Amino acid sequence: MDIWNLYISILVFVFGTVIGSFLNVCIYRIPEKMSVVTPRSRCGNCGTTLTGKDLVPILSWLFLKGRCRHCGIKIASRYLWVELTQGLLFLSVYHVHGFALKTPLLWILTAFLTVVFFIDFDHQRIPNKLVLTGLLLGLIPATLHVFHKETLYPSAAWFEPVLGVLIPFLLMLSLAIGGQLVFRKDVLGMGDVKVFAPIGLFLGWQLSLATIWLSYVLGGIFGLFWIMVMKKDKNAMISFGPFIAIATYLVGIFSEKVLDFIL
Repeated sequence: MDIWNLYISILVFVFGTVIGSFLNVCIYRIPEKMSVVTPRSRCGNCGTTLTGKDLVPILSWLFLKGRCRHCGIKIASRYLWVELTQGLLFLSVYHVHGFALKTPLLWILTAFLTVVFFIDFDHQRIPNKLVLTGLLLGLIPATLHVFHKETLYPSAAWFEPVLGVLIPFLLMLSLAIGGQLVFRKDVLGMGDVKVFAPIGLFLGWQLSLATIWLSYVLGGIFGLFWIMVMKKDKNAMISFGPFIAIATYLVGIFSEKVLDFIL
């Protein structure tokens, strides 16, 4: 790696950690129906408003040894890992796609998926506000597709964004209804169904269907591990959103290879 690429990689990683810091706010506040803009970040124990030196991604947590500067209460390591992971995710997208238009689109999608992952993991639901935000963000690739054509969609058809929303959403809705009829219980949450509307805006219908397939593969593998290795109750509720998020990231970043593998 030459000096220029190393410099850009560092900038991309740092940018990803900054976005990750903001995503930590979203992950905490959206389920609580709080604004992600105001009030400013503060300690959940002593209520002291945090300053810039308390909010430097990764470094603040490390230098403060995971504790509040003011009251000393322990700060969850989740904040550190979200920032670090987001930096690495942004970096991986850049190294696969470089300076292509796909890169910032995948950064936006990855940030959205990170919030989906952790909120569903924590609360076993994907709030409507988050889905609506994803739809608004999805209008960016949809608009670019109409006027530019260089997006994540495999097809160049102008109506691809419409199919991208409808086909995966209707398929997931059918699976949810079918599962309810067959098993007499909810096998999919409506959040899992609705989140495929914004995913379809980013990826188009073909890649979204690939995402659904891969989500079930990943969920099935984890389910077997959960039951056979960890000896957990097979009837326990397991959030499906994290598997959707991981599958969407993999399909988005390796789109052509994933389609080739499936087909």
